[in-house]
Amino acid sequence: MSTTANVHKDWKFTILQVEARPRRLILEGNVSPPYERPYHDELYFYAVMGPTHLSLEVSRDFDGERLLDYLFEQLGASEEPPRTQVGGRQDEEEGALLLVEWRFPADGRPAMLRRLEEIVGQSLEK
Repeated sequence: MSTTANVHKDWKFTILQVEARPRRLILEGNVSPPYERPYHDELYFYAVMGPTHLSLEVSRDFDGERLLDYLFEQLGASEEPPRTQVGGRQDEEEGALLLVEWRFPADGRPAMLRRLEEIVGQSLEK
């Protein structure tokens, strides 16, 4: 049984830009969680799929952390915990991002791409 229906019911991905380079697939977009957000701004994400990794940047806030929890359920935990990147002054967390990277063998890229397509709900390669 496919879990695709459950994936779309949980989190809705809107891909704003797909850039396919020879060794990289770059995605930018917004994500809507399966609950009402108290904010007017969109939850933005930036993802890069290379030959042996998928990296993701998302806001370091409640929704960004919940999105990572969801992706850990879908893709499995990453080898290293998410890192925090703080923009601007180091004593402020405004604009902070969570960065996470999933590693996979080079021959596992097609399977990871298919899984990512299931999660975002659309084909990603042109």
